Amino acid sequence: MLTKGAKPMRRTLTGFAAAGLAAVLVLGGCGSEDDPADEATTADPATESSTEDGAAEATTEAEMAVPELLDFTATTLDGEAFEGASLAGSPVVLWFWYEDCPICQSQGPAVASLIESEGDRVAVVGVSGAGLSGTSSADEMEAFVSDTGTGDATHLQGEDGELWTRFGVASQSTYVLLDSHGEVVDSGSFSADDLEEKVADLS
Repeated sequence: MLTKGAKPMRRTLTGFAAAGLAAVLVLGGCGSEDDPADEATTADPATESSTEDGAAEATTEAEMAVPELLDFTATTLDGEAFEGASLAGSPVVLWFWYEDCPICQSQGPAVASLIESEGDRVAVVGVSGAGLSGTSSADEMEAFVSDTGTGDATHLQGEDGELWTRFGVASQSTYVLLDSHGEVVDSGSFSADDLEEKVADLS
């Protein structure tokens, strides 16, 4: 037999249960509203990094555009392909020579000394010619490089005259000095002291 106090107690417990369920639903609703907002405003670090890297690469490529004078291909005395673009970004000394030219032969020690002192900063490139007789064999040109002690320089085949014309060279024993932007700074047949002084000023 139920007492009079039983019914009010059941109603009270039922009320507490309903209130608790309502509180859980309210808290759950608040959590679900916060999550999408957090996802929408949080940036993806990987995406940001990719965008920044792409912008940096584009800037670097624009800065490293190949100067017109250096946009050429050639072949070394060893028969290897050579890209003028590889010279971009550093000062360059081009040495135009004939293997049977006495003045060119006398310039060898100055060029060898230049390579030793400035080779880490300046690219030294020899450009062969057809020779005073109009013909020079590969063996003769290789002997010239060996005899002048300039084997540490890159030497290009230039007998067809194309590179000579590109750099405005009309005669052998001529140096052409380019700055790091690929612009001709000076050219001529310099003494050893003049060559050293002029190259020291290249940047």
